[in-house]
Amino acid sequence: MVDVSSIRGGFTLVSNPSAIKPGVKKPVLNKDLVSKILRNVTEQEGFHFYLAIGEPTGETAVSLAGFVEKMKAVDARSVNFHYPRKDFEKWILEVIGDRELALRLARIGRTRVTIKGEALRNEIIRVVKVRLNEIKPPPPATSKPPVVGGASGTGRTSTLF
Repeated sequence: MVDVSSIRGGFTLVSNPSAIKPGVKKPVLNKDLVSKILRNVTEQEGFHFYLAIGEPTGETAVSLAGFVEKMKAVDARSVNFHYPRKDFEKWILEVIGDRELALRLARIGRTRVTIKGEALRNEIIRVVKVRLNEIKPPPPATSKPPVVGGASGTGRTSTLF
């Protein structure tokens, strides 16, 4: 069964992209949106981790990559505090601008209702890393042509005919 969710903006998100049916549009990320999602935000806009209301951990993530690193190190009580409040989803949607990732994080609690602690932390990290790998720009193309037969150590290249 395919989980299809309609959201504002005219996009349709599908949990299993290989099961997209004709007529169902997959969201396309343009270069500007990818840049927005991957950018660093100000410290003020960053995600501030708390253990409870009035108990900050002192850790702040200012990018999705930074969020992953902070999630690896922050006390599991902070993860347990923020997740049920939907704080991670809200920050990713409202500040970072990645609606798809926010929806994926929301699915964790719907599919695994009792998930907490290390298991929750690890699943959040996994989901964010998958998304980062999906949207990261490809490496720049190299301008050097490949060397053919240049392993002889003579400094000369061979020509193949």
